[in-house]
Amino acid sequence: MPSRSTILSNYPVVRSCDPAFARDRLFKVYGANSFDVRKPHGFAMNADHVQIGGVGLSYVEYTGEVSVGFGEVSFVRQCFSIEGAARHTSSRQSGEIVPGSWSQILPAYQPLTFEFPSGYRQVAMRTEFDVLLRSLSALLDQDIGRNLIFADTPAHPSAMEALRRRVFHLAID
Repeated sequence: MPSRSTILSNYPVVRSCDPAFARDRLFKVYGANSFDVRKPHGFAMNADHVQIGGVGLSYVEYTGEVSVGFGEVSFVRQCFSIEGAARHTSSRQSGEIVPGSWSQILPAYQPLTFEFPSGYRQVAMRTEFDVLLRSLSALLDQDIGRNLIFADTPAHPSAMEALRRRVFHLAID
């Protein structure tokens, strides 16, 4: 995998062609519980992650097809494709992250699996569910409880499009 400077390259997690090492880092840093490389020959992974309080931002790119699974993690996440299309599946939903687009908000406390093709690159944001609830309750000045439901499509697509352009712009600079 060619070395490139990424938006989070000051926070490296893994730069490796070794699937076992990548697996170890995915489990320890990202909380994954499964990792499968379709063809270990030619595999490479670059990943960066910065965590500030209850919010984390990650960049990842793969050479080689991989599957990554997560258990019932305590955070919601949203993935922004920079290059390539990926699939995600949970017990309640599945979907595709198309090139230059983003996933719906993927809920916490549900097992989730991603299928990433070779050449896939993304930025992902994850927010601890309890931090999100506290922040929303404070912003709305009311207790919103734990039954937070995320719509499949954004209520304000122009705001999401602006965010996508900013994330994509940062990723290619």
